[in-house]
Amino acid sequence: MQTHPLLSKAEYGEDEFLEIDGYQLHYVEIGKGKPVLLIPGSFSTYRSWNGIIPRLCEDYRLLALDYLGTGDSDKPRSGFGYTIGEQADLADRLIRKLRLGRTHLVGASYGGAIVLNMAARYPDAVGKVVSIEGGILKPKNMPSNPIENLLRYPILGDVMIAIIRSGAMNRLVMRRVAGAWYPKMTASQKQILLAEISFNARSASRAAWYSIAKSSRTVIPFEEEAKRIRAPILYLAGEQSDFRAMAGENIRFLRENLPQAKILELSDGIHDLAVQKPREVARAILEFFAAG
Repeated sequence: MQTHPLLSKAEYGEDEFLEIDGYQLHYVEIGKGKPVLLIPGSFSTYRSWNGIIPRLCEDYRLLALDYLGTGDSDKPRSGFGYTIGEQADLADRLIRKLRLGRTHLVGASYGGAIVLNMAARYPDAVGKVVSIEGGILKPKNMPSNPIENLLRYPILGDVMIAIIRSGAMNRLVMRRVAGAWYPKMTASQKQILLAEISFNARSASRAAWYSIAKSSRTVIPFEEEAKRIRAPILYLAGEQSDFRAMAGENIRFLRENLPQAKILELSDGIHDLAVQKPREVARAILEFFAAG
């Protein structure tokens, strides 16, 4: 049941809503075949996958999720902490409620941590796992996150959210997200990234964004469960990512504890690889899924 108007109709596929634990979760569905759940990064909507959706939907049934707190999904101000574990719980219940069976998972950043958490804690629901710079470990080295400090206090935070929603910061955010890629971007690539950031901003919520911003510090450790993951894993990372140190910590963990995991590092890649390199990311995912 839809409880509020959509930010916009999906560019690919059909907009769907599912109620889980009293919350409305929005996702976009397209394609046929084995199901694949796509979970975006911090503060992002399902639209971050628009570059790879057309490249995957011919072979797979895709469900691109607005996790709770973003996009057209609900944004509760209390009763939900937006932790990695809580989001993993909801995604697992979505899989079970839709009776999808073993589902391939693809996640980026915050979403990449969610899919690894699901693989560790809900192995019977998970097929193969693709994590784009997601985390298992509590990171020792993270870039500064001004969002957390700005949104910590209700009045100041609400003012900040109003500014974010207005779009006044979109171009500044685009430059920060693009990082080392920005000087090389074409006009079309800037337009695509700016559109994605605009949708993210329009759905901003102080309580949700503040909690997501601090999620790397509030995650309940699941390293021991992760050491027992049996699902095949593909871990993608960018060597020019602002989160390179964090990704490196997790790559070392995978090599030491899950040597079967496949690691793919892109020399000129940034943190937001699915937007920067949709062809390469989609090709890597398709090859990984097709492998025996």
